[in-house]
Amino acid sequence: MAKIIQQKLPPSMEASFKKAGIRIKNFKSATEFEKLLKNFLARNNILHLSTCKNNIPRTTPLEYRLDGFTFFILSEGGSKFDNLKINKNVSFSIAEPYHPNEDFFGAKGLQAWGKAKVYSRKENPNEFKKAMQRMKVYSVLKKLGIKELPKEFNYRIIEITPDRMRLGSMREGVFKVIWERK
Repeated sequence: MAKIIQQKLPPSMEASFKKAGIRIKNFKSATEFEKLLKNFLARNNILHLSTCKNNIPRTTPLEYRLDGFTFFILSEGGSKFDNLKINKNVSFSIAEPYHPNEDFFGAKGLQAWGKAKVYSRKENPNEFKKAMQRMKVYSVLKKLGIKELPKEFNYRIIEITPDRMRLGSMREGVFKVIWERK
């Protein structure tokens, strides 16, 4: 059972929000907030994954697929995997296009924190296949007339189950709501 933490809008900002016609939502439960969170995640598909090794951070934009609130990323390589061997703690962000000159309150974005698992096609074939099924990649490949991923690459899947996510979408009345897995 998840919980949510709703940050209060600072009093100094109340007049601006009222003038813009924005009413901050007060979610009655984590389940109510999760509906809005799922809509945000479904209308996006790129996250910026941050990993770290030797105190040197690395951020990579990657396509994700969802199964509930579990994020899956299929990748053929990169130093993010070297980082993940040493440090499984990750964070990522997802943002929608923002045009402050057109709508100052139009910013929409998510930050998340959690641990990553990596499944290699060569080293973890069973886990890799299960994750591919959860991602529904086989049906996409079939539509493209492809039977399997090219063997030349050591494809890997990064699975992230966030412990904490923070969503902000002021135009929708969401001011820094934090979701935490219990």
